[in-house]
Amino acid sequence: MVLLVDISRLVENLHLTTPTGIDRVEMAYARHFLARAATDDVRFVVTWPHFSGVLRADEIKPLIEETAAGWSAGRSDQSLELLRTALNEPIDGSRARPQRIGAPDDKRSLADWQQIVALWLRSVVKRLDRRAIAGFDDKRGCYIHVSQFRLNRPERFAWLAHPSMRSIFMLHDLIPITHPEYCRPGEAMRHRARVDTMLRHATRIVTVSETTRRSLLAYGAAGGKAIPPTDVVPSGLTPIFLDHRAIPALNSSIPYFVVVGTIEPRKNLLHLLTVWHRWTQEGKSPRARLVVVGRRGWENENILELLDRSKGLAPSVLEVASLSDAGMVSLLKGAAALLAPSFVEGYGLPVAEALALGTPVIASNSEAHREAGGKFADYLDPLDGHGWMRAFDDYVQAHSKRRQERLELTRIYSPDDWNSSLSKIEKIIDQVASD
Repeated sequence: MVLLVDISRLVENLHLTTPTGIDRVEMAYARHFLARAATDDVRFVVTWPHFSGVLRADEIKPLIEETAAGWSAGRSDQSLELLRTALNEPIDGSRARPQRIGAPDDKRSLADWQQIVALWLRSVVKRLDRRAIAGFDDKRGCYIHVSQFRLNRPERFAWLAHPSMRSIFMLHDLIPITHPEYCRPGEAMRHRARVDTMLRHATRIVTVSETTRRSLLAYGAAGGKAIPPTDVVPSGLTPIFLDHRAIPALNSSIPYFVVVGTIEPRKNLLHLLTVWHRWTQEGKSPRARLVVVGRRGWENENILELLDRSKGLAPSVLEVASLSDAGMVSLLKGAAALLAPSFVEGYGLPVAEALALGTPVIASNSEAHREAGGKFADYLDPLDGHGWMRAFDDYVQAHSKRRQERLELTRIYSPDDWNSSLSKIEKIIDQVASD
């Protein structure tokens, strides 16, 4: 069998300094199948806006290794050093607005463009279409797509209709369809196109959570659409979150809480910042800081107004655009708790990462958070302002009974690792090959 692994999202996002959860997933799959290419027929697909190209492992290996190294590097993490300094400054009223550290550099460098052009030129002469598939020497092909990227362009995937092709797609969530109020205008329509492309071609679908699997089944039932066999395979954690002993916790003279994720409406940051402002204003001076880690997303004007202009939040709120994996580990290990107040998620990756590091988690009581955090996290209604303030009261005290109980539970938390997740995928590939 010829394995065709799509890496289009990695190619598109190679200029970003910090990966999203989906970026991490595609990277883990790319590196796994790069290793497998040493013994098996594994090729890599880039789905460009106007065609698809297929590349050999040696043609994309330098790109993958360079990108992975950039994500994990921590020794020269400038944002972490700036954050360390800011966390150890006294809290006072001298700042006029919350501090923003490390504005993301999302511009492509000349080297980025050179790599993209080189891959594009190779793809031009190695277009993936029905004719190319016919040259697989009577082998079946199995296409693996884990990022949802460009699936809203169904014409780009027409080649999957070839009778020798099998395909495995990963679905991360249906949030743009089930909760369009939290997304960009038009995103619900685009996401329907993505899901429908999967349903049209998938031999098997993999979801990252049982929550997402149930949403997919409901989508199929509501629209009278047939759902192919579906498996739940949670994403594994990046190894640095599992073997983190060499990375020290970030020391701070004042306790701090952390919230992680793109700054967008469904993350519930507007309510969190409002509650945080009230909690910090109740005393003569704030008792803790809040560190917001994530890029600025969409439909977030009210949130940005607070982050950019609120004098009341200025003494205690720090916004960090991006951190390396090592920097994130250090930050989370030193936190009083991770806060995860979002209204809806497909899977709670930051919850799992924090718990794996032994950091307590205070999360909204969404299905996905409960699935990721089990009995180990502390759950609250996302709009229960008084409940969140009581939690701040308890967790800001390092030795409070409530915080100590959660710390004890994290000692027995057992997260999924990538070996486990990829072993499940390999079994699915074997089943697809034998169908």
